[in-house]
Amino acid sequence: MAKINKDPITQLQVESETEFREALTALEQKGTLQQLPQLITFYLQLPIGFKRTAMHAFLASIIKKGIREAWMELLKNTIKEEEKHPIINILWNTRIDFSPYLVEFVRWAVEGDYQTTLECLTVMEQMAGPFGEELLLEAQCLLQERRNSHTESPQKRALLEDIASVLKNFESDDELPLD
Repeated sequence: MAKINKDPITQLQVESETEFREALTALEQKGTLQQLPQLITFYLQLPIGFKRTAMHAFLASIIKKGIREAWMELLKNTIKEEEKHPIINILWNTRIDFSPYLVEFVRWAVEGDYQTTLECLTVMEQMAGPFGEELLLEAQCLLQERRNSHTESPQKRALLEDIASVLKNFESDDELPLD
């Protein structure tokens, strides 16, 4: 049985599946947004398996006030590409609307590898808007610069075209509906 006095993040490192679940429950009840970077570091080090799946589900289920901003701060401070796309995958699973951060997701998509681009696209597809003209224009300019460079693989170029379509849909969504 898990010790009640123990730090829940330390408890996550146990072998027992039961104790691991108890630690997640303790974090759910008493965890803070300040623990998010530690939790992500722990998550990224986990091998594929039960613990990683459970941590992914737990991280995606956090609904505390300020979580969207905490996620964005964490992502902005993540330098390694191989860490960015698993984090963005968690964000996609949160179902939180990241519309105010459209430009950041486009930037990460154009600068990142194929997997990061794919994860950013999935988050962008969930954005609800509305988007201001300035925000859309900045996102489109970032995307257009990369699309014109012709240095991407055909697979990534296809994703960038999908992002261009998403941005075009955002633009048309902000117009008055035709009846």
